[in-house]
Amino acid sequence: MISLLRRKRRKTRLPIAAPDGPVWSTPGAGLRVESAGRPSSFPTPIIRWVAEGRIGLRAFEFDADADAICGFQEETYALNFPDFSYSTKFADAFRYDLRRAWLDPNHGIFVLDDGRENLSKNRQKTGNIAGFLWVVICHNNWSGERYGYVNNVYIPPVRRGSGLSKELMKQGEEWFRSRSIKRVRLTVTETNEAAIAVYRSCGYAVDRWEMEKTL
Repeated sequence: MISLLRRKRRKTRLPIAAPDGPVWSTPGAGLRVESAGRPSSFPTPIIRWVAEGRIGLRAFEFDADADAICGFQEETYALNFPDFSYSTKFADAFRYDLRRAWLDPNHGIFVLDDGRENLSKNRQKTGNIAGFLWVVICHNNWSGERYGYVNNVYIPPVRRGSGLSKELMKQGEEWFRSRSIKRVRLTVTETNEAAIAVYRSCGYAVDRWEMEKTL
């Protein structure tokens, strides 16, 4: 059973954090802001610092971050789809879609990076990824509606319960607002109570049910 939740409208608009450095936009990445007074030792510039300045929120960079993000998916799908079987075919398809999304301006992909250097398989320097968000702008051809969709969000088990998921959701909302998106949707498995609690705390509410029957 999967619930479809919709972001409730709020009267107040939260502004995108005012940058101290340059702001520019790149395909699939959204706003990238270099934080003043900090060294640029990350694959992409830091948008803002969270967790009392210990973790940087930045745009995803495929060569540096793809291995970590793809590695999260086995748990993500197993948690939400009990009959799911992770395979090389699935992993390859997810990586392919992730790369396409990174190049598409209708997709926003962000990571939380604690700055500790590791080496990815292609020897690119990368930090220890503490979270991941993938959002997308959808368009309904029948009604003409444009809305935001939270496609994928993940926090590693050791990082959960520290408010990082809310930081990612906040970033997604800011990214949508900057593109004049007024409504955001997501799906969550009914048994994933922890995720449901986070989404409710961010203001999401059940709008309709997606029902399923096994034949």
